[in-house]
Amino acid sequence: MSGIAAIIHFDGRPVAAGDIATMTQAMAHRGPDGIKHVKHGAVALGHCMTCTTAESLEEVQPCVNLRGDTWLVVDGWLDNWEELRVEVLNRGGMLRNHTDAELVLAAYELWGEDCVLHMGGDFAFVIWDAKKQKAFCARDRVGNKPLVYYRSGTSLVVASETCAILALPWVPRVTNEGLLAERLAGEWLSRDETLWSDVLRLVASHRLSVTRGQARLTTYWQPDVAAPIRYKRDEDYFAHYRDLFLDCVRRSARSHRPVAYEVSGGLDSSAVFCAAKHLQDSQGLVAPGIHGYTLDFSGDPRADELAYARSVSEFLGVPIAEVAPAIMPLSWYVAQASQGCEHPTFPNGSMSIGIHELA
Repeated sequence: MSGIAAIIHFDGRPVAAGDIATMTQAMAHRGPDGIKHVKHGAVALGHCMTCTTAESLEEVQPCVNLRGDTWLVVDGWLDNWEELRVEVLNRGGMLRNHTDAELVLAAYELWGEDCVLHMGGDFAFVIWDAKKQKAFCARDRVGNKPLVYYRSGTSLVVASETCAILALPWVPRVTNEGLLAERLAGEWLSRDETLWSDVLRLVASHRLSVTRGQARLTTYWQPDVAAPIRYKRDEDYFAHYRDLFLDCVRRSARSHRPVAYEVSGGLDSSAVFCAAKHLQDSQGLVAPGIHGYTLDFSGDPRADELAYARSVSEFLGVPIAEVAPAIMPLSWYVAQASQGCEHPTFPNGSMSIGIHELA
């Protein structure tokens, strides 16, 4: 979970001293491995680093191409890093290191805004193309990585979190009462709005291109619900799904440290954990180890699934830590809302805080 920030004044006025640092400081929790900035006149970029893969250990952001005219900040990682690296090199692209950020930058240089068509994974990024005087932003297909932005007549501000944008004193704080009503009613209807009228969310599988004269928002991907898969036997479908499932678990486990899995006792989390253990045993896991965690609801028959989680632990011969659910006071939710400038998580989401801290 890294963080990105960008300020671009299309009228050419320089970014005020300290503005980009103000944004990254507002989400400093996203940068335990370092926070860096670059500022060139009317453009400033910031990055809060959390290293999650071996490749990211050599990553320095914001990063720039060899010509010095295209800058990038990205939060996320690519699931298809192996295939994309081969494709970029085969097309004559230049890769100076093994980082995912370098892959994203090289893909943009090869395919422009269509680079997202070649990228799979969880990502949100901002590219400043000085040659075209254009900002290009994109978000992954299912929206696992956040990206919000504020746009006035001559300025564009982009960040991973709303609080980073609202930290700038010149960005107005106008409450979006319509979205507030949606949240209070538990109705999730608006996809691009936030709790603030002037701050928008880049919708999943969308890309945004902004120049001084215009902004263009487009969808670059939709699931093909009619895509046919035809086999003669049920066993072939089983094999196809098993191969796909194992490959997804392998790719999402790419890390230089052991990967933590929540094993709730349900079929989905148990299957993911079992697949990870299978990959580990067969030397196919792209991580040095796995750790399992589950919430301990013992004594509450409405939620207690310890017996199922323990069955998984016994079957695999791997311990699964049992953690009491976190019951946070109202003051905690108030602090979360104040700090993040967003609707705080619901209680069933905050229950896993103990697992995160232990992991």
